[in-house]
Amino acid sequence: MNPYMFVINAIPAPSNKDCEDIAGARVHIWVISEDKESAKIRALDYITKYLWEVKNVEYEFEIQQELIQKLGEDELRLYQKALLYGIAADFLAHPRIPGNPDDPAVKRRLDLP
Repeated sequence: MNPYMFVINAIPAPSNKDCEDIAGARVHIWVISEDKESAKIRALDYITKYLWEVKNVEYEFEIQQELIQKLGEDELRLYQKALLYGIAADFLAHPRIPGNPDDPAVKRRLDLP
């Protein structure tokens, strides 16, 4: 099994009532899988399951073990979670109504189905 990482642009599905104030998100998603194609299908299904519509896959990588040590804190956390559960994702969303560019980023936990 190998680690794969995808960056996927998505928008909330119309039925996603938790995200009515969100215009879209870049989803960083890690999948542990036999091959990249299976990992990609699983990543897309995961995003759809949580009521998001995939717009495009921006990046897709098979991560080599020597690069794991060089990951930033957030990506390392996702990788470790994917090792436990087979898949893990962060939805880095941007609001429907933009604020001041100097405003700090806001982390919000969503109720996922």
